[in-house]
Amino acid sequence: MIINTRPTDLSQHTNSLLEKSKQNFIHIPLTKIVKTDPPLEALQHINSLQDYDALIFTSQSSVTHGYKFLQETSINDNNIPIIAIGLATQKALQKFNLASSIPPTFDSIGIANVIKEMDYKKCLVFCGEKDPHILTLTDADIDTFPCYASHDEMSIDFSKIRDRDKLAILIFTYQSLKVLMKQLPPDQNQNVILVVASSRIEEFAIGHGFKNIVLSESPHDKEMVNAALAEA
Repeated sequence: MIINTRPTDLSQHTNSLLEKSKQNFIHIPLTKIVKTDPPLEALQHINSLQDYDALIFTSQSSVTHGYKFLQETSINDNNIPIIAIGLATQKALQKFNLASSIPPTFDSIGIANVIKEMDYKKCLVFCGEKDPHILTLTDADIDTFPCYASHDEMSIDFSKIRDRDKLAILIFTYQSLKVLMKQLPPDQNQNVILVVASSRIEEFAIGHGFKNIVLSESPHDKEMVNAALAEA
């Protein structure tokens, strides 16, 4: 059985791919996305878009909850380059008629490389309430615009899982893995297959005793599902 752990509002595409595969699966969200009010300092950044060499969106949720603050600006007129961390984030921007580029590795390291290659000096990052990883990877001047939070799901029902002998669990974030670890009995770690979205998550899982880990070719839904199907 495959378990999709994505938040409900980000799970539709993953669930659709799993349904088409005819593979037995279940959706058990381990986290949820909550809209937050950006601090005053972040709102002031919106009034100074002309000062930035690029805008960066770190997730679909950063687009969903961040774009409304750009609606009254001249973002399209200023032709400010926009970087999306991956394909899903890029598609979310396209819904608002915003063109963007994506780094070849679909992660913060890729974004840092783009910043270096393009010699961007100052960027505005739309993100969640936690400091984005990009802050540690570049010498550029980075301002943040936190506009959502990712919270642990409090009501998680693993009793719905029928076949516990072979579980392939999709893990897209550190946070979801940490929530999973709270839910699984310690001896269950050895019996599950984790399909993880990044090498950083893989390293974290190994460090916490997981043995059966599959690193997806990319963090995108299609590759994550394909990796899980190969193990299920």
